[in-house]
Amino acid sequence: MPLSADDMYIARSHIFLQAQVDSFQEEMAAIRQGLPIPLQSKLKKLHVVLGEDGLLRLSGRVGAITGVPDAMNFPIILDGTHQAVRLLIEHEHRRLAHGNNETVVNELRQEFFILNLRSTVRSVGHRCQFCRIRKATAVIPPMGNLPASRLTHHCRPFTCVGLDYFGPVQVTIGRRHEKRYVALFTCLTTRAVHLEVVHDLSTDAAIMALRRFVARRGTPKEIWSDNGTSFVGATKFLRELYGPKLNDFTVNNGIEWRFIPPSAPSMGGAWERLVRSVKTALKVILKDRAPKEPIFTTLLVEAEAIVNSRPLTHVSVGQEGNEALTPFHFLIGTSSTGNHHVGAVPQDLYGRTAWRKTVRLADLFWQRWLKEYLPTLVPRRSGSEVEGTPLSVGDLVLIVDGNLPRGTWPRGRVKKLFPGGDNVVRVAEVSTAGGVLRRPLRKLVRLPV
Repeated sequence: MPLSADDMYIARSHIFLQAQVDSFQEEMAAIRQGLPIPLQSKLKKLHVVLGEDGLLRLSGRVGAITGVPDAMNFPIILDGTHQAVRLLIEHEHRRLAHGNNETVVNELRQEFFILNLRSTVRSVGHRCQFCRIRKATAVIPPMGNLPASRLTHHCRPFTCVGLDYFGPVQVTIGRRHEKRYVALFTCLTTRAVHLEVVHDLSTDAAIMALRRFVARRGTPKEIWSDNGTSFVGATKFLRELYGPKLNDFTVNNGIEWRFIPPSAPSMGGAWERLVRSVKTALKVILKDRAPKEPIFTTLLVEAEAIVNSRPLTHVSVGQEGNEALTPFHFLIGTSSTGNHHVGAVPQDLYGRTAWRKTVRLADLFWQRWLKEYLPTLVPRRSGSEVEGTPLSVGDLVLIVDGNLPRGTWPRGRVKKLFPGGDNVVRVAEVSTAGGVLRRPLRKLVRLPV
């Protein structure tokens, strides 16, 4: 026989009665005998009456009101520490779609007077597994040290390079529009940029852009990039072209291609920030929505010059101040205006031959780089890090994916941790149903167990 509404009401009354007996047995006995409530009781300061259903109820000051349920005039008194009451609060918490605590408190006060209500509601909400997963955040490790490639001084520009793509940009060819991409090469030390037009995202286009860059700027020792399919394909092509191992190509040509972890754009901030600068420059000088390809190539070179003219050091407004150091000083030996002045001219520059002056000026640029630019790299950001227990092998985690709703993020188990040079773990391998993924810790949310 199915349950009726009356059956449910009777069952609830029995549960509340048992909860009151467990929590307020002495008080109920005193009220039945017409005696005062014991002094040590939790209900001593309340006006408590015994209802017709045998339940303890609060007799308030709004009994004269009409048109409201009796439960609001005489709410049932319950103790928030009782397990049955906690189950009641948990039921309301779920019924209200895991809403905020004040919503749950407001609903419960329509019918019940629960001791320690707010603290109990907070406790139940804190223990809710669904809410813990929904509100869990990643543990962000402290900012790491800069790699050696960012600090390689007294070397020619573009010795260590960061590579990234941006686009597509529409260009006009005849009567049709086509997509073009831009490969941004940045010197990780001098922060100079070199831009190349790329026709598509294929491996061949990536290799041709790299060959054009090497022909103009020289062969780099290191290339850093994200895990773009074109770049990964380019390294596979180089392995096939130059031998079974990329190390063979490294020995013969002095290039080492390194990848940052997938989904870790913050680790590629050296080139990501410059992508934004180039986009800003293009937005200013690019007037047509889809310029012709020669015009786009010219504007791209002009944008490159604008970005390479930006100051790396403090810009003095006084006449006696030195000219700010720019990437152009390392690329062409002067600023964008052709000014050689970088401060007081040393005596050993007078009377020297042209090539000796060039070498000495380059040394002066690097001395200024060490004294003025390097100190700006020293501070380590500490205000935004979230302290917490670091991940361990075997932890269950959610993999953050900004393109998906939080409820559909893939789950996995930490398989391996990769500590950095300072023994702080910032990257981990996670075993998922779709395979093993490598992700930064800022993209991993530990699941509470």
